[in-house]
Parts: sequence; structure tokens; C-alpha cells
Amino acid sequence: MKVFGALAAIFGVILLFNFMPNLTNSTHDLQTDAATQAFPAVTTGAGETAADVVLTTDPYQDRTTSITGITSDNVLDVDPLVAATYTTATNTLHVTGLVASQSRTLTVAYETDALSDFTMMGTIVGWTPVLIVIAVLAVIGGTIMALIPRRA
Repeated sequence: MKVFGALAAIFGVILLFNFMPNLTNSTHDLQTDAATQAFPAVTTGAGETAADVVLTTDPYQDRTTSITGITSDNVLDVDPLVAATYTTATNTLHVTGLVASQSRTLTVAYETDALSDFTMMGTIVGWTPVLIVIAVLAVIGGTIMALIPRRA
């Protein structure tokens, strides 16, 4: 029976590690909404290869990693365009990789907080993967403890 308990524990850990990426990805998808915003007539001056655009909604957790894509209708702009910095106070996104002395329409795709209207929901959803890991480990531990013979 001890062998069965050890095999159950190993199998449980393998399952946990196989499903964890899917769990964290689905949690992130639940926490975020996709947003796209176009900025026409973004112009760079002589020697300038960057420009600022003002987003109407904050990116998820105010991070540039929440910017999923920036495209330009100017074929001379260098791909990929990069969201260099984001200023929370003014919602300003600093975009680099542009060609100097040109005008273009920039399209910014980014993730926004989908749960901001629900108090504490973002925190609860964020902790869900951790709670599931603890529950799975508790079940594995309980299975092992149940299989160990007790001395009278």
C-alpha cells in the first residue's frame, strides 16, 4: 500500500505541473479584457524616433507588459514598435522604433483590468491557482496518510 501512496503522490504532482500553465493562463484571461485604440496623425520631428500617445484606459496593472501590440500604417517604421515606458498619472505611453520626420496612425492593443468593478475579485482570482495547488497537495497528503497503516 505504501507503493500505491507514493505512486499517487507522484502522479498528482505530475498532473499538477501539467495543468498549472493552463490554470494560470485562464486566470489571467479572466482578469483582463482586450482593448484596441488608434491614434491618427502621430508625427515625429527631425531626429525623433519616438512619440507619446495617451491611452483612454489604464493597461492592466499599469505595466508596459500589458501592451500586446503596436502597429503603424507607415511602412518605414521599424518593427516591432516598442512600448518603452508608461506614465500612470497621465496615461501616456512612450512608443519607440518610429522613423523620424514622418506621420503615421498608430494602433495600440493592450490588456485592461476586467475585474476593477468588483471589490476584491482581482485578488481572489489571483490567488485561485495557489489555493488549487494547496488543495491538490492536501489531497495527495491525505491519500498517503490514509494508506499508511496505523499501529494500535
